[in-house]
Amino acid sequence: MLNTSKRVEKGAVKAKEVREMITPALAQSLSKQGYRLVGSHSAVKLCRWTKSMLRGRGGCYKHTFYGIESHRCMETTPSLACANKCVFCWRHHTNPVGTEWRWKQDDPESIVQGALQNHYNMIRQFKGVPGVQNARYEEAFTVRHCALSLVGEPIMYPEINTLVRLLHSQRISSFLVTNAQFPAEIR
Repeated sequence: MLNTSKRVEKGAVKAKEVREMITPALAQSLSKQGYRLVGSHSAVKLCRWTKSMLRGRGGCYKHTFYGIESHRCMETTPSLACANKCVFCWRHHTNPVGTEWRWKQDDPESIVQGALQNHYNMIRQFKGVPGVQNARYEEAFTVRHCALSLVGEPIMYPEINTLVRLLHSQRISSFLVTNAQFPAEIR
């Protein structure tokens, strides 16, 4: 995709390429780790607590404290990039780094739909697995909660507010995990 908005002398157009956030090497690495990529900068992955609750073994702290059904929760991110490389971060450190958005940008609708589709595809892999409870398996196809905490900094995504509104319009609550480095983006 080319951004041709910059003009140079004598009416010529200077093209500036908008880069993809996910390089082929990063895509391969994330896929090996169980991530499913959504568009050009987002991802979804099954949380270990989702898998545990499908098997009737209990849920995460959100289940314990807030009654959130872990098998109906989707963990995703609209931005694999982060502004930091914190030494204490438990995530891998091959993600793109930046203090502003400089990559190709996918629309919020395609991110939400792509995340849900990939999440449901991963849930389908549990059909017939020993120990998976049928009732929970069926319920897992109606996501009711979305943890925007997978990896990266979710509020770096310029359309984060629209994305959260889309989740809420589908009766999906949201948990936004952020280092709050971009407070102006939270409106």
